[in-house]
Amino acid sequence: MARKSRKHPELAVPVSKDTVGYIRLSVLNRDPHGSVENQRHMIEEWGHQHQIPIMRYYIDNGFSGKRFDRPAFQRMIQDIQKGKIDCIVVKDLSRLGRDYITAGYYLEMFFPSNNVRFVSINDQFDTTDGITNRDKSAYIQSSTRVPLINLFNEQVSIETKMKVEVILDMKAQHGEFIGPRAPFGYQKSNENPSQLVPDPVAAVIVRKIFEMAASGTGVTGIVRYLNERRLPTPIQYAKANGLDGNFDDGNGSWNSRSVKYILTNRTYTGMLVQGKEKRVVEATHEPLVDSDTFDAIQKAFQDRAYNVVPQGQSTDNIPKGKVICGCCGGKMQRKRGTGHADWHFFTCITKNRLGADKCTGMYAREEDIFNAIYRQLKDYVNEHYITNSAYTQKIQEFMSQISALTQRKTTAWINAMEHYERYVQGKISKEEFRTVQDIANQAKEALIQATEGKGAYEKQYTKFRKLLSASSKDIPFSEIMDCIEKVVVDSGGKIVVDWSVS
Repeated sequence: MARKSRKHPELAVPVSKDTVGYIRLSVLNRDPHGSVENQRHMIEEWGHQHQIPIMRYYIDNGFSGKRFDRPAFQRMIQDIQKGKIDCIVVKDLSRLGRDYITAGYYLEMFFPSNNVRFVSINDQFDTTDGITNRDKSAYIQSSTRVPLINLFNEQVSIETKMKVEVILDMKAQHGEFIGPRAPFGYQKSNENPSQLVPDPVAAVIVRKIFEMAASGTGVTGIVRYLNERRLPTPIQYAKANGLDGNFDDGNGSWNSRSVKYILTNRTYTGMLVQGKEKRVVEATHEPLVDSDTFDAIQKAFQDRAYNVVPQGQSTDNIPKGKVICGCCGGKMQRKRGTGHADWHFFTCITKNRLGADKCTGMYAREEDIFNAIYRQLKDYVNEHYITNSAYTQKIQEFMSQISALTQRKTTAWINAMEHYERYVQGKISKEEFRTVQDIANQAKEALIQATEGKGAYEKQYTKFRKLLSASSKDIPFSEIMDCIEKVVVDSGGKIVVDWSVS
């Protein structure tokens, strides 16, 4: 009787046309043996050796193994749930992922429960010889070895990240550009990708922006100039030059944010400020604006900005309880910037306490909130401006109205009392008395409304004067918080102030 080959015991497993290959390439991968092509070649060789055709591939190029929301991986999971896959082949277990717990969940629970065979070529791991196998010795071997491999892969991921951060920090200290893309106006040198050089087209636009700002043109005027001439935005220019990535170019127009980002970016002075430690190195590349001009523009921005926090009160939470999350409607919490920085930000309390499944959560820097309040304050004051003469005239109108209504009320109630006596004497009907009584009540109500209207207008004017003083920078924002109902922080950085003036 012929002996059965022990070389490939998995041949006894029914072959499925739904055998697929999964490939993942990290953004940090520098090993040519781990390339997409190499992984595909290894999986193809495995399929050829075991006479199992690989029907299709799921490829995540440029995704960390710590994440499991990778698009191709998620499509593969969905196809498994639809019953389209019963075997997955990978180069090694680290391609599945570098999170010890999550990778273990898929190997020990999800794949077995969906009758999916999993093969890792380099680890010589096959669930027909391991987790999904009824053979006890094989199960024990795999259940011990696989978690150790996954734990090792997770540690490798952590150490790799730390090494990369150290290398990038060293490059930043030496004045080498470490960003993934050059700022608009520059490009990476062909000879040295760590060196920035002016882009022949974009640099002209950037220089023009600084030139206009230095001559006194405001951000709005610069935006109008760029859009009227249909000059490409940074994102449009990057896409036109074949830069890969997922971009949202909005309506394709310049806006205040993009212009101000350029005007406040010191990279254009030939200086690099990079990395978590904010390494500062001067004269690393050709500047597009001189430092004196750049500093003058920053001072102009500061002069136009409003110092909303009075001296010595920087720790006060001025808009406390009024900053609202536009997603859930809950209050937002003020926190200090990382590393005990001298700036603060607001985050959604609901998300912080209950998680992202209850609210996606909004975020805004305190400075942005104050700037939004100041901008909208000026708009509100301009739209609802009340002159002293207009106020005086309005008060006189109220006084005349109240005087007339007082007389009307007095007359109506005297008439009502007389009709009451006649009603008691039986000289008039109840309906006749009710008619006169209603007239008296209407006169009383009209007087009350006029009096309340005058009081409300006086209160409105008092608040308006406070807002006017704040818009002129005569008083700090802390004194006008009673004029604000709420400040709603919405998606996309949109901040809307709801005034409680009227």
